[in-house]
Amino acid sequence: MGIATLVKAGAAAAGILATTLPAAQAEDIILGHVMDTQHIFHQVSERFSARLTELSGGEMSVDYHPGGDLGDWTSIVEQVAQGAVQMTMSWNHSELDPRWDVSVLGYVANDWESGRAVYGPGSVMMDVYNEIMSDLNMVLLGTIPTDFTGFVVRKGIDVPTEFPDDASGFKMRVPGMPMAIERYQATGFSAVPMAFSEVHTALQTGAIDGRAYSPPSEVLLFKDVLSAYVFTRENFEHTFWTANKQWFEGLSEEQQGWVRTAADEAATWAWENAEAESPKWFEQIKDAGIEVVELSPEQLAAYREKVVSVEYPYMEGVLGAEIMGQIKAAAGIE
Repeated sequence: MGIATLVKAGAAAAGILATTLPAAQAEDIILGHVMDTQHIFHQVSERFSARLTELSGGEMSVDYHPGGDLGDWTSIVEQVAQGAVQMTMSWNHSELDPRWDVSVLGYVANDWESGRAVYGPGSVMMDVYNEIMSDLNMVLLGTIPTDFTGFVVRKGIDVPTEFPDDASGFKMRVPGMPMAIERYQATGFSAVPMAFSEVHTALQTGAIDGRAYSPPSEVLLFKDVLSAYVFTRENFEHTFWTANKQWFEGLSEEQQGWVRTAADEAATWAWENAEAESPKWFEQIKDAGIEVVELSPEQLAAYREKVVSVEYPYMEGVLGAEIMGQIKAAAGIE
């Protein structure tokens, strides 16, 4: 479904949503996401809500919906684009715009410092992201870091460490984006596009053997069915805090200032504190009996080469040579 169709459907979607949500005051901002209260989304949302109420003197407040009670994350992004929901925190929804996949391009950042330089406040990617969001009828309020990513392996399955040989026949859940399929086919997996909401059941039944693009903070969501977490550091996961464009532009200049200030402060807090959370998640993963697997330098180099060889040409075709040149320079790739 194209974004034009989604926006045209907005009025109907808003009517449907109104029948399923608790009554909210006129000045309330609906903010929804799919993660639980242990995730950084929740901490950022709480800080934003408190600060917005403070700045506005109670004129603006947040009607907060964590845990996916407004639907799967892709559905909530679409509701924000339509105007049925004012705000969300999400990942790249490339079915709306394939350019958005640049956010998960492999091996651009190699540590937290370079991750912030490329993806954080005032970074080289902000102009790209702002253009994408504007075209999708949204405003970018900020990016929120989580961590580097890897993949999880369900119980009873051998853990792959040599690619592509070990990955043969391994059914890897990926989000529904073309570049994810390119990456995991190149590294030897059988890529299985699937909604996030279906992952736990699919791991339980064996419909999939693992889940890709997993930061440490999300491993424990599936702890009852996992044996291992392979920390490949294949991309620096950062997420998107977006608002409906018409709603935001319809606010007074003062109200926009309150929203921007509260969002900037909450997102800045996330960038300053998320890295310190990473070791805590690894401790919890190990305490849950899940093995953390690190690739050897040789294994990691081979894996990285396969990812870069398919993803960078693909994304250059989407973004163009000029923007990809800037990204390659940031990644140290000729």
